[in-house]
Amino acid sequence: MLEAIRNHAQGWLAKVLLGLIALSFALFGLDSYMSGDQSGGEIAKVGDVGVSREELARETQGQADRLRESLGPSFDPAVTETAQFRKQVLDGLIDRKALFQDAQKLKIIAPDAYVAAVLMQIPAFQQGGKFSPQRYEAVLRQNNRTPAQFESELRQSFMLETVTSPASLAAFPSSTSLNQIARLVAQQREVSWVDLPASTVIAQIKLKPDDIVKYYANNKSAFTEPEQLRAEYLVLDRANVAAGVTISDDDISEYYASHMAEFGLPEQRSASHILIAVEKNADAATRAKARAKANELFNTVQKSPERFAELARSQSQDPGSAAQDGHLGSFGRGMMVKSFDDAVFSMQPNEIRGPVESDFGYHVIRLDGIQAAQAAPLSDVRAAVIDALRKQRAQKVFADMADNFGNLVYENADSLQPAAAATKLTIQQSGWMTSKKASSPFNHPGLLAAVFNSESVKSKQNTEAIEVQPGVLVAARVIEHRPARVRPLAEVKPAIEARLREEQSARLLTGQGELMIQSLAKGREAGQNWSAFHIVGRQPSAMLDATEAKAVFRVAAEKLPAYTGFMRPDGSYRIVRVSRVLDAPGLDSRLLSSIEAGVMQAQQQADMQAMLALVKAGQKVKIQPNAIEGR
Repeated sequence: MLEAIRNHAQGWLAKVLLGLIALSFALFGLDSYMSGDQSGGEIAKVGDVGVSREELARETQGQADRLRESLGPSFDPAVTETAQFRKQVLDGLIDRKALFQDAQKLKIIAPDAYVAAVLMQIPAFQQGGKFSPQRYEAVLRQNNRTPAQFESELRQSFMLETVTSPASLAAFPSSTSLNQIARLVAQQREVSWVDLPASTVIAQIKLKPDDIVKYYANNKSAFTEPEQLRAEYLVLDRANVAAGVTISDDDISEYYASHMAEFGLPEQRSASHILIAVEKNADAATRAKARAKANELFNTVQKSPERFAELARSQSQDPGSAAQDGHLGSFGRGMMVKSFDDAVFSMQPNEIRGPVESDFGYHVIRLDGIQAAQAAPLSDVRAAVIDALRKQRAQKVFADMADNFGNLVYENADSLQPAAAATKLTIQQSGWMTSKKASSPFNHPGLLAAVFNSESVKSKQNTEAIEVQPGVLVAARVIEHRPARVRPLAEVKPAIEARLREEQSARLLTGQGELMIQSLAKGREAGQNWSAFHIVGRQPSAMLDATEAKAVFRVAAEKLPAYTGFMRPDGSYRIVRVSRVLDAPGLDSRLLSSIEAGVMQAQQQADMQAMLALVKAGQKVKIQPNAIEGR
């Protein structure tokens, strides 16, 4: 059982967690999910658990940061500023809260042994190929996490995987469906076309002055410029403070000498066991029977130690380790469940002890060996020592600077200059921003709300020092403000006129094109200047974009030639003639594999949505009407 848990840790979860460490964590702590946010401003409720506006803002920012990290230069911040994006984030929060509550009701928990086994398998936490508690804590510290938070997230991942696995693992497409889809995807069509240019209807376009006035009156929101402002600001960043801390060779040697145990390999022990499994909540009689069996095995191996491997193979109810003669490999202190851990680390080599009770049942344990703790040479850990020293000293320096920084921006409310001079920071200026859209650091909801506060706009005084992320404080002051305004008709009249002309042109061309298609369908093709024939597939190409290709393949091909038409980006209307349908002579195995993966994913998503709907139906989800307004 313990060995099986270790094997599972080498799969998706370990990979996901490494990704989380490299970027940022997708989940909050278990307390945040299960008790809800206590900061007020509740915008939704899932059963007994609330979702606050601040929680939504944090999660929205977190997802935007992860998208920025993963997409790099192709990231478009405007996407994350939309109401649709905030709704998707809110829906995700609601789904996870519902699933966690369902997992709790089902009493799904991640055993300590599971958490320990996963941690031991993550390469980021290893030194010399073995788990290092010091490296574990150092890596988490570098990512502003604590072991308690990280292990809570491991348990959450386990709970989510377990409760959703029926939906995620049950989908499978039929081979008949896959073949039919593959044939349709691989199908090609022979087409030609004729274009109706916008110039053919330009003389028919008639605009009245009243049309422009009416359009303006009905679409004033489209011509409204929101409130905007520019601000100057200071950023006090703990990372920059740390970079400026000087560390001498004597400092390094002294710190290493006093913290040597933190920079080496802790004591490791290797052990084997024979497990007689029993449920934690089993009745007394069942537990007594299991204990008696374990005691009998213990007495046998006490008398005949050489039989331990034989009995582990034949009697142990932990299949993974039984196949290895009971061997569990090496592990450090705290990596196994407490009772098992306490027993192993109080034994002598070759000692056999039992029965030892744990959540899994009763163990007969043999200590196979002890690897003493080893101190790593300074040359190997010098960088880690410097990093630890620098962070330790920067913490105190930053705390003092932060207090002074906060006081100075408050006491000198009309200027950031005194705070800048005292902290040796440069005053920066933002571009124009709105209360809905701002670049860093003003994409933090608290800071953005502070600068758009009516008093800040009116007085142009400093905001308080606001922590926009751990170890980063920002104070700002409005320097220029534009109130919201509706652009006057005279200013937008040319754009409205161009828009109305485009709409009329499109209507006239579409009507003309549809009449031609009706005529062509009756066999009246004479006089049309068709283009050369082209073979096209469903994928967008230089000849047909995605929308146009979709229109061509929507045409019923039972009777050929068949016709369709559509407006083009250049303002013309294209009439397309489908003259032949070409089916693929054979099915590409790579295409089939790709389609199978896509269909599988679609089925899993559909099953997951159905399961989520069922789970949420039993938890009375309530969402406030203004839930996704603001930031």
